[in-house]
Amino acid sequence: MQAIVTKFYGPTNRLGARIKASCERGSLTVSWDYAIGIEENHRAACSALLARFAAEDCERYNGTSPSEHHWGEFVTGQTRDSMVHVLLGRR
Repeated sequence: MQAIVTKFYGPTNRLGARIKASCERGSLTVSWDYAIGIEENHRAACSALLARFAAEDCERYNGTSPSEHHWGEFVTGQTRDSMVHVLLGRR
């Protein structure tokens, strides 16, 4: 099991605010959604990374479609400068 770490990156002259979700397997950066809150943005970035992994697994192993892939729930905790998400597994 590995944890997914999400970190906020503020806007620059070239890019808007964004969140990077990363773990040992890979990473993904998504734009900040101003319609939802801070924790929801971090959880959305984590979910987007899991969805990418599901799509990769389906392609690699000729499995079911990503919408049928279920990673289970995850819990979220906060560190000094990021959030950490740990999968609980299927229930």
